[in-house]
Amino acid sequence: MKSKKYLNTLIALAILAATWAAFTYYDKRKSSEKPKNETSKQEKVFSLDAQHIQSVTFKPREGEAFTCRREAGKWTILGPHPWGADQGALSGFLNSLTTATLEEVIDPHPASLKDFGLDPPGFTLDLTTDTKPPAFSLLLGDDTPTSGGVYAQVAGNSRVFTLASYLKNSLEKKLFDLRDRRALTLEADQLQKIGVEYKGTKWTLEKNPEGVWDLVLPPSVRADRFTVDGLLSQLRGLTMQTITAEDKKKGGEYGFGSPELRLALTGSEGTQTIVVGKKDKEGDRYLAMNSALDPVFTLNSAFVTQFQKSQNDLREKDLFSFSSFDAKRADVQTPKGHWVFERHENQWKQTAPKAKNISSDKMDAFLTRLRDLRADSFPKGESRVQYGLDKPTYRFSIQSGEKNVTESVEAGKLGDHIYARRSTDPGPGELPKTALDDIEKALSEL
Repeated sequence: MKSKKYLNTLIALAILAATWAAFTYYDKRKSSEKPKNETSKQEKVFSLDAQHIQSVTFKPREGEAFTCRREAGKWTILGPHPWGADQGALSGFLNSLTTATLEEVIDPHPASLKDFGLDPPGFTLDLTTDTKPPAFSLLLGDDTPTSGGVYAQVAGNSRVFTLASYLKNSLEKKLFDLRDRRALTLEADQLQKIGVEYKGTKWTLEKNPEGVWDLVLPPSVRADRFTVDGLLSQLRGLTMQTITAEDKKKGGEYGFGSPELRLALTGSEGTQTIVVGKKDKEGDRYLAMNSALDPVFTLNSAFVTQFQKSQNDLREKDLFSFSSFDAKRADVQTPKGHWVFERHENQWKQTAPKAKNISSDKMDAFLTRLRDLRADSFPKGESRVQYGLDKPTYRFSIQSGEKNVTESVEAGKLGDHIYARRSTDPGPGELPKTALDDIEKALSEL
């Protein structure tokens, strides 16, 4: 009985070994056989480095052709008009072209190219190089039935192959895709002056010698750095949404005579003026022009609204700019007395009117209250007497940072109003009615 079980086991193992050998042989044979229409995924359409391509002519089946040429290391558009080219967009196109690989060879010797949309081709790319071959062309045809690829052919080679569908969008470029669409050619980060005019409102931002933005009223006052950063962000990379006309000869019909917004921008590279006229026919964008550029173009409505700010929107409302972590000394005067606090290493001490240690947490809370002093509005007039600041009842002086920068603020009450002025500001701002109450409370806890 045992020998019979042993024999059955041997037979099962033999059958298993035979089956495994058969599958192994079949796999090896299949791997060694390569169908005639199967192509390696690694085969490139062109074995060429992008730096050797000197010109590209884009020829759609329907529409106007145009040529991009490399001149002194920089791409330009030659026709039908000489325009600047988007260097980044051209670089991306060349990368797609020189890294493109064949998906599958459909027919090595097709009887008819019309079956693939290649007679005539839907799109042709004619290229010249500074190496061999000196010129070549890529023809793009119809999408494959499943839309997973596009039929293609290299001029001079009969075979028809497919490319991945995403390459179609990467290679079939329109003129607008590749032209330089910057609406501002000055570097936003190098701007020194921004002048804005709209609907009877004017204001100017200007960098002072310390590199900080001021609002020029006159006199100059501190500008809110977050608001200015937002405006610079709008100018940084500002692009034309569409091209309405290639010249500004008919400026009146675009609303430039009575503009919605005018920006005068000055930087290290010169001055440019952007004028925003009326909205386009769709009403979604504004027609605009740049004094240094030829075309009339459109800009998003959001760009216009970002610059339609009042002077109060642009003024720095924080009275202090120090960081609580960097504060080293605080000199405080209120109607209740005068105190001086100093930090030695990590320990705060009161040095006047009498010496004693101060809780770091409570001192941080007090400094935070001071740091939060913020104006709600800025009344007209700069007279200190007019706002009760000729004899202020509150004075705060904070020393901070490695350079021991000192910031001083004076404040006082006038009726139901509280006004405060930073020593470097020409006029006061009005604070919330409880602003000084919060300071008094934090001070009492020390």
